[in-house]
Amino acid sequence: MMLFDKLGEIERPAPPRKAALVFAALTAVLLIASAVLQFRASAARWIDFGRTVEGNELSVESDQYDYYFPDGEFFPLENTAFPLGIALMIQALGLLCLLATLAALRERSTRAILFTALPLGVLAAIGFALLGLHALLSALEGQPSALPGSGLFHLALLIGFLALCALSILCCLSVPLLGLAAAFLLGSTLVGYFLSSYLLAPLLAGYVSHPTTPGTETIVALSTAAAAITMLSVLISLASQRRK
Repeated sequence: MMLFDKLGEIERPAPPRKAALVFAALTAVLLIASAVLQFRASAARWIDFGRTVEGNELSVESDQYDYYFPDGEFFPLENTAFPLGIALMIQALGLLCLLATLAALRERSTRAILFTALPLGVLAAIGFALLGLHALLSALEGQPSALPGSGLFHLALLIGFLALCALSILCCLSVPLLGLAAAFLLGSTLVGYFLSSYLLAPLLAGYVSHPTTPGTETIVALSTAAAAITMLSVLISLASQRRK
C-alpha cells in the first residue's frame, strides 16, 4: 500500500509555475483594458454621436463614420478611431502574454511551442497591431491612412487571421481555456468585424443596414471581453491549483 501511495504522489501533476499566474493575470488585464477602450469607442458613435443626429438627415449608420477600418470618405468622430487603435495595440500585447502563459504552463514542451505556437502568435499579434496602427493614423490625419494601399498590408491581415485560427486550435489541444480565449479574439479581427456587421448585429437589431448596422463594434468589443473573462478563469484555476 505504501508503494502505491508513493507512486500516486509521484504521478500527481506539479503545481503551475508562478510565471504562469503572472502572465495569465497580465493577459487578463490587457484584454480588459482593450475591451473597455473598444466599448468606449462604440458608445461614442452609437450613443454620444447618435443623440446629436436624431431627427436630422445625417445617419449614425453612415459608413463614413466606420472607425474600425477607416476607408473611403471617412469622417473621424471624437473618441472612436483613436481609442480603438490603442485597444488593438494593447490586444496585440495581450496575445503575446497569452503565448507566454502557454509556455510557462508547458515548460517541458517549450521547444515545440517555440517552433509552432510562437510564430503563429506573433503573426496574429502583427495583424492586430497593423489594424490598430491604421486606426490611429487615420484618427490623427483625419482621413484613411495610406497603409491599406499596400497589398502586403492586406496579406498580413489575412495571414494574421489564419495564424490566430491555427493558434486557437493548438492551444485547445494543450490548455483548452487558452484556446477558447484565443478563439474569442477572432471576433476582433477584420473577418470577425465583417461577421458582426453582416450577421450578428442584424440578428440583434432586427434589420440589416446597408451602411453599418447599429452595435457592430459593440459585438466586436464583446468578443474581446469574452476573451478577458476566459483568461480570468484561467487565472483562478491556476491559483487554486497552486494552493493544493
